[in-house]
Amino acid sequence: MNADTARDDLAFLRALVAPSDVWQKQFGETYAAAGLCYCVQMLLHGGQFLGLVPPTGPIALAIGFGPTVVFLVLLLGIIWRNREGPSGGATSKAVGSVFAAVGLANLALIVVIGSVAWRLQSITVWLIYPCTVMVLQGMAWLVAYMLRRRSWHAAVAVGWFLTGIGMGAAVLSPGWYVITAGLGMFACMLVPGLVMLRQSRSA
Repeated sequence: MNADTARDDLAFLRALVAPSDVWQKQFGETYAAAGLCYCVQMLLHGGQFLGLVPPTGPIALAIGFGPTVVFLVLLLGIIWRNREGPSGGATSKAVGSVFAAVGLANLALIVVIGSVAWRLQSITVWLIYPCTVMVLQGMAWLVAYMLRRRSWHAAVAVGWFLTGIGMGAAVLSPGWYVITAGLGMFACMLVPGLVMLRQSRSA
């Protein structure tokens, strides 16, 4: 074994045992940003339901797509700012891969459910898509719990599952659908993102 091989082996072992909180900063920023954007969107949808915000026209279009555009801009900024930082240990990378896979699965679901909703001209069918997103988020958090054994990860997973089920039950009641989605976004996305940010800063 030469010096270069020993150095590479040591670097690999350090990566395996690197503190998971190193990775939490970027993930916490991303999750908190998404939670903030989509909580605002749910509030605006609530305003539409109450007649305080126009339900059609340019404003309604901005409410529908604006939060995602803002989040993507913030996401690019977060990725750019952390492009040279450490990525954490093997477990953190595995958890990150699960959430990345969920993101790709969401794109496939947009095509599947969106195409059916378009052909049937049914907003009800389309509203099933956000329910599945919530369930997939719960699955990702359940995997995170299994890998890292933090009880609050399991609590977030259960919260996402309940949110998806609740939204499915309220799919024909727009008001309750928006309320359930908003509470889920706040409790299971914005709050966990802020918790991870706090943990990474205190580490």
